[in-house]
Amino acid sequence: MRTDTYTEKHGMKLILSEVERVAEFCKLSSSSASKLRLLTEEMLELTVRLFDDLKYSFYIENEKKHFTLNLIADTYVSLSQREKMLSLSSDGKNRATKGLLGKISTVFEGLLSGDSGYDLISMPFCDNLGIHTYFTLSNYQDEIQKMFQEESQKKSQSEEWDELGKSIIANLAKEVVIGVRNKKVEMIVTVDFN
Repeated sequence: MRTDTYTEKHGMKLILSEVERVAEFCKLSSSSASKLRLLTEEMLELTVRLFDDLKYSFYIENEKKHFTLNLIADTYVSLSQREKMLSLSSDGKNRATKGLLGKISTVFEGLLSGDSGYDLISMPFCDNLGIHTYFTLSNYQDEIQKMFQEESQKKSQSEEWDELGKSIIANLAKEVVIGVRNKKVEMIVTVDFN
């Protein structure tokens, strides 16, 4: 099943009520329905935090108890929007941020502004869909694990690991993918419920 597509014009309240309707239709437990709503909220809040006027579309697909949350944003960012993004940092530069949510925001923001300084990640699932992938939750977790194994990085890694443990997305999502397809930035969050 695929829901209707909702845009920023519909507002977060309507999108969240649609998520609740989907959960009810799919007969999810109240716990699973809450998790689906929390994932959607965190996903949308990440983008709203970047721009209050971001043009995006959102829809949910599911097959039985496997759900895919899809957020698609236009990659065109005006000069005033770019200046606003940079003003969010104290020194006016686009610096790396800490934690999973910071990493997701940084990659999403960078791709929206046309920054090509990110490495492509090969993922068969995404490659088959025609998405040029630049971030995945599983790769991020692997990077943190590797940092943990290097003695000199323990403090930095423990902060990152702590942030990873606090994230709703990291704790509930099966995978998060951020990529570009047809000049639009996509964030795809998948989750499975028993």
